[in-house]
Amino acid sequence: MWLPLLAVLASAPASQNWKFETDGTPQVQVSVVDGAVRVDAVDGNNVVIEAVLENPGSGRESIEVVQKGDVIQARVCCGPCEEGNHSCKGKAPAVRMTVKVPRQAELEVSVVNAAVAVKGVAGEQEIASVNGRVEVNGSERRLSVSAVDAEVVLAPRKLGATSVSTVSGDVRLKLPDPADATVEFTSVGGRLNGKSAGMGSRNVTYGAGTQTVEVSTVSGSLTVQP
Repeated sequence: MWLPLLAVLASAPASQNWKFETDGTPQVQVSVVDGAVRVDAVDGNNVVIEAVLENPGSGRESIEVVQKGDVIQARVCCGPCEEGNHSCKGKAPAVRMTVKVPRQAELEVSVVNAAVAVKGVAGEQEIASVNGRVEVNGSERRLSVSAVDAEVVLAPRKLGATSVSTVSGDVRLKLPDPADATVEFTSVGGRLNGKSAGMGSRNVTYGAGTQTVEVSTVSGSLTVQP
């Protein structure tokens, strides 16, 4: 059974809060159009979500947060979310969403015109962004990032299987110490560590090269800091 908690922003306070109990390994899904998303790992098994309305919209916008078992979903909709109005097409107010999750949580974030910052989450992560900076610190497992018109900054605590794809966006990767990665860089008109990569693929090994990092860019550079 889905347990919906629906807040119609036009008639509710600017700040809304939700709290859920989990087994410590929830899957958390966040979707935002216009605004910002920040996710912080914390001790304990609870998921806490705060949404702050930056500027009122047309009066039909809403945030829906639902839980089914250990799957928790938060999304911004135009009108009631159950009617399928998930894309606000520029009509939604900007929403700043702050999410606190257990350290072993899995994360899926999808944003448009919104920055994403994730810190300390150890579970698998999948992040998609259109026109918004993506910053992930402290990851430990599989990490997938796709971005358009967005800078991507990654600083994993432990390096898991990593894939990054950008269009018109630069990528900065800080490898954990000691560095142990094979970076596979595929680019159209991009640069690798400050040098033109032209068109095609290049592999660079750091340390033993055990873990694989795949980075693909169109008109974007990759800078690796071992």
